[in-house]
This record gives sequence, C-alpha cells and structure tokens, in this order.
Amino acid sequence: MDPNKVYQDLRAAGMDWADKQATYRQLDDQSKSILAQITLEAKALPDVSSMAEAKDIALAASLYRDHLRAVAEALREALRAKVDYEARNSLFQARRTQEATERAAMGAAP
Repeated sequence: MDPNKVYQDLRAAGMDWADKQATYRQLDDQSKSILAQITLEAKALPDVSSMAEAKDIALAASLYRDHLRAVAEALREALRAKVDYEARNSLFQARRTQEATERAAMGAAP
C-alpha cells in the first residue's frame, strides 16, 4: 500500500465532497431569496390582492420548483461524494489493520 497514493486518493475524494457540499449550500441559501423574488413579482400582478396569495403563486411557480429540484440534486451529489470519501477511508483503515496484523503474525511465527 503506497501511503502517497492513498493520501492523494483520499484528498481528491475529500475535495470533491467539499465542492459538492459547497454547491448544495449555495443553492439552498438562495431558496428564500428566489421565493421572495417570485412572491414580489406575483404580488405585482393585477389580480393578486394579498401576500399569502402571491406566496402561493410563487410556491407553485415552475422557476421555484426547478430550483428546489436543483437543490435536491446537489444534496444527493454531496451525500454520494461523502459516501465515496468515507468508503475510501474505511478501506484504507481496513487495509492498514490487515497489514499490521500480517506483520504481527510474521513476527510471532517461530
């Protein structure tokens, strides 16, 4: 097992996870602003009389639904990247333990 290769592999997987998590957070943070913008646009329509009605229109707007789908997809990608990183790290730990066990067995052999 080459420690440098393991380091590079874990680092790349960790960076991928961090990038995807950042993308998810950025999209999620924009949700309220997007909803507010669409609500204000709906409130400006001549037949909309209340903010509650405008918000209902905004919640049903395709732009907002598309945004929510993008947030969900970004979260899915971030979670999968986390699983990938943690699986790689677990494999590394298992291999390290296996190698240590083999070294100990070799030292204990008569």
